[in-house]
Amino acid sequence: MTLPYRTICSVAGLALAASAATLYWQWPTAPTGEFKAAAAPTRVLDEVSADALLRSQPKAPSPSPVAGPAQLPGLQGTEVDGELKTDAAGNLVLQLALRDYFDYFLSAADQAGLEAAVEALLADANSRLQEPALGQLFGLLGNYLDYKRASLALMQQPLSAQQQARPENQLAALQQAFDGLAQLRRAHFSSAETEALFGAEEAYARYTLDSLALQAREDLSEQGKADLQEQLRAQLPDAMRASEERQQQALAQQAQSERLWQQGASEQQQREFLAQTYAAETVERLLVEQRQERDWQQRYAVYRDELAKLQGDGLSAADLQREQQRLRQRLFSDTDQHRVDTYDAIAAKQQDPQASEM
Repeated sequence: MTLPYRTICSVAGLALAASAATLYWQWPTAPTGEFKAAAAPTRVLDEVSADALLRSQPKAPSPSPVAGPAQLPGLQGTEVDGELKTDAAGNLVLQLALRDYFDYFLSAADQAGLEAAVEALLADANSRLQEPALGQLFGLLGNYLDYKRASLALMQQPLSAQQQARPENQLAALQQAFDGLAQLRRAHFSSAETEALFGAEEAYARYTLDSLALQAREDLSEQGKADLQEQLRAQLPDAMRASEERQQQALAQQAQSERLWQQGASEQQQREFLAQTYAAETVERLLVEQRQERDWQQRYAVYRDELAKLQGDGLSAADLQREQQRLRQRLFSDTDQHRVDTYDAIAAKQQDPQASEM
C-alpha cells in the first residue's frame, strides 16, 4: 500500500520534526544509489549549518556591548519569542516556551553567526533572570546545542534506495528516525527536561506513526480503521486533540470541495457549500485560492505536454535542458520553481518505477 501524497505532506509539516519531513520531502529527488538526508527546517534552528553547530560551544556573555534582538541580523523588527519563568524558589521553570526562546535567538545564526546569536540570547536572559535560574538556563543551553549537533549527525546518516522505495520500509525508516531522536533527547536531557521541551512533539509523532501504520493495514475494514483512528486520537492531549480534529474536518471539507469541482460544480455551488462552515470573507478567500490552484495545475499540465514533445524531438541533452528551462520560465514564476521541481521528481518516479527499486 503506497502512502497517499497528501498524507505525506501532512506528516512532513506536522509530525516528526526533522525525521518525517526529511524522509518524505527529500526522497523523490534522491539519485539512484544512496540517499543522504538533511535536517528538515521544521524548527528554525534546523536551518543553522551543520558546520556552525559542530564547531560551536556556548560562551559566557561578552563584556563588550552585545547586539540585542532588535539589532541582530535576522531578528530585526521581531519580538522575542518564547518565555522565561521562575518558580517561587527562583529556579528556571521547564516548559516548551523555553525551547521556543532558544530557537528564536538561534534562528539568527545563519545571518549573524552562531556565537553572536548565543551571546545575544545570554545577554537577553541576563536581563530577565537572576541566579539560580540564569545558571540553570546556561547549562540547559549547552545541552541543547549538544543535542542539536547530535541530531544533525543522526539525520545525515545515509538511507538505502530500498528504504526509500517500499512503503513499508519508508514507515520503518520513520519509526527508526523517531526512536533515534527520542534516544538522543534522553541522553542529553533529564526526564523532566525531555518532557517539557519535546513531550508534545513526541506525542504527536507517535500518533502520526501509529496512524500511518493503521492505514497500511489490510486486515481491517474502513470502518475498523476509523474506529481505531478515533481511539488513537482520544489518547492525544486535549489541546492537541482539538487541533487534530479541526485539521481532519478541514481535510474532509477540502476533499468534498475537490469532488464538487471534479463533478463540474459552478463557483456559486462551491460558494454555497463553503458558506455552510465559513464566514463570507473566508469563503471568498478560499475560492480565490481554489482558482489559483486550478490555474497552476492547468499550467503544469501544459508544461508536461510541451516537455514531452521536446523530449521526442531528438534534442541533445544540453539543448533539451535549455529548452526546458525556457518553458519553465514562460509558464511559472520564480516562486513556483521549487514546486515544479517536486512535481517533476514525483513524475519521474512514476514514469520509471524500476528506478526506485535499484
